[in-house]
Amino acid sequence: MKIVADESVDFEIINNLRKHDYIVLAIDEILKGADDEKVLNFALQENSILITEDKDFGELVYRLNKSHLGIVLFRLSGLDSKSKSEVVIKSFKDNFERMKNSFSVISPNQTRIKK
Repeated sequence: MKIVADESVDFEIINNLRKHDYIVLAIDEILKGADDEKVLNFALQENSILITEDKDFGELVYRLNKSHLGIVLFRLSGLDSKSKSEVVIKSFKDNFERMKNSFSVISPNQTRIKK
């Protein structure tokens, strides 16, 4: 499964995911400036999980019931880019299959996954 990275995602994370053989489509490279709903629709069209640091996607999914194939929210403020990237890679290695069709939140010490 591919991953669509919202513009809010640190490019160190995107590059490290690509180094670990994940296929990552970066909105910053493809649809720069697209609004959240367009990004969510693009991820759905691409049959992809969406990764983001933007909490607004939770509102789209929970309040507005928008369809998705999985959203992963990074809550990693206070960490440098390299540390963020390492936390994400570890979480993806441990949880990627469970993140499909779920809303997941990755923080420095845990990953929460809600179906």
